Amino acid sequence: MLIYLQTIETDEDKSKFEQLYMTYRALLMHLAFRRLGNAQDAEDAVHKVYVKIAEKIKIIEPAGPKTKKLVVIMVENTVTDMLRERGKHPAVPLTEEPASGEQLPAGENLLEDCILRLPEKQRAVIWLKYHHGYSLREIAGLLGITLSWAQKLDQRAKNKLEELYREGGGNL
Repeated sequence: MLIYLQTIETDEDKSKFEQLYMTYRALLMHLAFRRLGNAQDAEDAVHKVYVKIAEKIKIIEPAGPKTKKLVVIMVENTVTDMLRERGKHPAVPLTEEPASGEQLPAGENLLEDCILRLPEKQRAVIWLKYHHGYSLREIAGLLGITLSWAQKLDQRAKNKLEELYREGGGNL
């Protein structure tokens, strides 16, 4: 709770936030867990809600029926967004990158071998875009680069992939 309180300026608002936190935390956790089925995800959802509450504490009323309805709607919307995002981009385990000098494993086919030979950033763009369905805008956010750089990486990766595929004896 200290993290939230650090963002709040006045003692009156801090007191109001503490009251809201103590009053509704268990309810919000229950609602989030019921829909998400995972305690960590429920905790994340409730955290997101309390961050929003801390940001808007000046306009939120003290604990009461209207506030209860507001925080319940906030957690329901947050959970819905999380479920929507989970369905759009399912979680996949990260694989370890081979150590420098270590050979990449041989792929099952020529295209896979070619993808494994791409530079790291280009390989990441190809993987995220074509395997997981992320848009270039989303990829830019994930990789911490601009949209135009993500587009350039995508184009370079496709060109390099075509070149490697042809060198390996593939026909387009």
